[in-house]
Amino acid sequence: MSSVREGVQRAAASLLYRGGALRILLSAGDRWRLERGGGARRWTRRTAPPFLILIYHRVNPRPSPFAIDVNPPDRFRMQMEHVAKHYRVLPLEDLWRRSRDGSLPPRSVAVTFDDGYADNHDFALPILQRLGLPATVFLVTGCIGTGVIPWHDRVLAAFERTTRTEAVLPGSPEPVRWDGLAARRAAAFRVLVALKPMDEADRLAGVARVEAALDAAAPANGADGPLMLGWDQVRAMHRGGFAIGSHTVTHPILSRQTTERVQDEVTRSKRAIEEAIGEPVTLFAYPNGRPEDYNQETIDLVRRAGYRVAVTTTFGANEPGDDPLLWKRGTPWETDLPRFALKLSYYRLAAG
Repeated sequence: MSSVREGVQRAAASLLYRGGALRILLSAGDRWRLERGGGARRWTRRTAPPFLILIYHRVNPRPSPFAIDVNPPDRFRMQMEHVAKHYRVLPLEDLWRRSRDGSLPPRSVAVTFDDGYADNHDFALPILQRLGLPATVFLVTGCIGTGVIPWHDRVLAAFERTTRTEAVLPGSPEPVRWDGLAARRAAAFRVLVALKPMDEADRLAGVARVEAALDAAAPANGADGPLMLGWDQVRAMHRGGFAIGSHTVTHPILSRQTTERVQDEVTRSKRAIEEAIGEPVTLFAYPNGRPEDYNQETIDLVRRAGYRVAVTTTFGANEPGDDPLLWKRGTPWETDLPRFALKLSYYRLAAG
């Protein structure tokens, strides 16, 4: 049934795309916003153009079902070609400056990547360079050049490599059984949900228990080499048009940490990047990035550490007057151009 619905959506989007809906949505988003309130929607005229910040994680020609947010290079190229044609792609620093001085051009967009996967260098960088597009990568510095991989990737890799069909897992008192790839993948993502709220020590202990239960400890390197970037690759990306920002040292949920721990995470990661690239780091991404994952103290510590921009994973368009330490991000995940293009243009209409 879902495949039928998918086909209908694709066909409808294709008809709208070819019929000029994209042009109408882009033009409307330049001047209008769609506000929601009291169970109704209303149109209001904008006083300044909105801007979007796109979020990506990985670009890889062999996307695994046991990975988060992986775009094949052909799809990523298609998306970036569309963005280059219809939008003005700016570095985050330019967005910050132009939103302050009133010179923000219409249809501004920034492109960002989280965590610091090696395929950002191998596949995303060449595509962006060919198109002349800037981007930002936010690094979990404890995983850069160390062989350490993020805890969620360890869990997913263990499920990908296991030959077992059941195990006792976090979040379930009884053994969990799966039959087939889809059920095994669903079990993996349920484990991520169960582990995410834990403090770091308990979460890492839980990851180790999952690997032991599945008899599938994750290797530091994937089939194509290290999963995460090395510092030489980071410097190459910086020379190639990427701004480098911080995503902390260990990717903790900052709202659950002590003041001292948050301060250490946001300052130590900043220093590591500055030493590597030889210039100040002013861009930050909150780990996980939902409103419950940071608080006012977190924002204040980020500001005092010297960051000008901090991005969340709250969905929506940004307005020039928005707090740059709370900028929103999102990306349409559609695999075909018409749906990607139409959704992206609609996002600009949605009230922030």
